[in-house]
Amino acid sequence: MLHDMMNTTDLVTAGVTSPVTTTEMSSFLQFNRNYMKYHGYISSIICLFGVISNIVNIIVLTRRHMVTPTNCILTALAITDMVTMSIYFVYAVYFYIITQPLDRYQHTEGWMYFIIVNNLAVITCHNMAMWLTVSLAVFRYIFVCHHVVANQWCSLARAKLTIILIVVVSIVLCVPNYFLYQVKDLSDFYELDRNATQNLTVSGYWIEKSDLVQNNPLYQPITFWIYGVIIKIAPCILLTILSTLIIMTMHQASVRRKRLLSQSNSRHSEEMSSEHNRTTMMLVMVVLFFVVTEFPQGILAGISGLNDTFFNQVYSNLGDVMDLLVLINSAINFLLYCIMSQQFRDTFKNLFMCSFVRNFNNGNLILKNGIHNNHYSTVKTEVTQV
Repeated sequence: MLHDMMNTTDLVTAGVTSPVTTTEMSSFLQFNRNYMKYHGYISSIICLFGVISNIVNIIVLTRRHMVTPTNCILTALAITDMVTMSIYFVYAVYFYIITQPLDRYQHTEGWMYFIIVNNLAVITCHNMAMWLTVSLAVFRYIFVCHHVVANQWCSLARAKLTIILIVVVSIVLCVPNYFLYQVKDLSDFYELDRNATQNLTVSGYWIEKSDLVQNNPLYQPITFWIYGVIIKIAPCILLTILSTLIIMTMHQASVRRKRLLSQSNSRHSEEMSSEHNRTTMMLVMVVLFFVVTEFPQGILAGISGLNDTFFNQVYSNLGDVMDLLVLINSAINFLLYCIMSQQFRDTFKNLFMCSFVRNFNNGNLILKNGIHNNHYSTVKTEVTQV
């Protein structure tokens, strides 16, 4: 987001004295210019779908029979994803559809402050989502690999405490980002070179590095390392390790279960175990999607903290693509729940489909098949911690 704008500012400023032709642009910059035309529309559609789907996630996961420690964390994850995409939607519409992230559009001071606040809110909420995903993997790891103590260690109270701690710690970790940028009047910005701008009318506001960053050359690299390594790479490594351990334990349990089932022929136990495995794999998929989308960004951010040229030529020009990956990751969970969780599907259908049928039948309390409208209370809940 703001890293894209900083790169654009550098390009436009350089263009005042020595115009940059298309042939001189790097391949990453050319890609960024071409993709920028479509980013606003693509990201807006994803944001709308993501906001609606996460509202549905919150409604379903907070039903009385669905309230568990794991679902409590998933609800918090849905809230952070919904906030992220709600804020980003406004940003995308203004900055990529109504205007473009270039200073020649004479943006107002209010919009520039909104962009900064928007950027900080998205970064903070997304980091909360990152560590909520880590806590989700930890809870599931304990349940799968240490099920004897799972109910004690992964209680509902501890899940709520975990969420509160993640919110507080994420805000603290993101504090360095709050001082990276400032809003500046472009008429003052171009005062540095009156000869170059004597034939230009420059007005409006833009975003540039803050005085703190300009006076402390190490501040931005350190911030990139905190953001890239501590907030992105470290969680991805933890998620990868935990996911591997969960999958390995599930495989070992599956082998033992097949051996026991061949002796007992317990069909009910087999069904319960199958539902448990589907739920666990669903949560593992949620975790792995985070790893796939976040790990490359963490590596790029870490390199950018060491090399300004890499930041300007590569990282900045891939910013829109990285934003798109974050949005996709924030919107995908609803589809994963529907595909891989029978309990979620049943609750969703009975909450929304049955309501639609009742409304279609002019408010009749009895559905066409004679089932009362509170049928959702019979959804299977024997799968613990989910």
